[in-house]
Amino acid sequence: MSTYNITPSADGVKIELLGVGETKDSLLETLGGCADGSCACSTDEYQKVETMNISSSGDTITLEVTTKPGEIIDPACINDCLDYAQEEAAKQL
Repeated sequence: MSTYNITPSADGVKIELLGVGETKDSLLETLGGCADGSCACSTDEYQKVETMNISSSGDTITLEVTTKPGEIIDPACINDCLDYAQEEAAKQL
């Protein structure tokens, strides 16, 4: 599994998945489902998301999440969702 950094901001959170290796394409596909609202995670935190931009460079995937006004995403749920996404991506190899 890759490691990740979560950096809160005033209007959302920045998430960097580092060392994604061969799971990169599968992770991008899985995370794309989160961005378009078809998230398969067991949490409702995605309902707090206004926008999610996903980019990748080398062995890193970056998610820039902007929350709806007045909303804050629970960091524990982010961890759960990232772990789930990585497990799903690994199954596709």
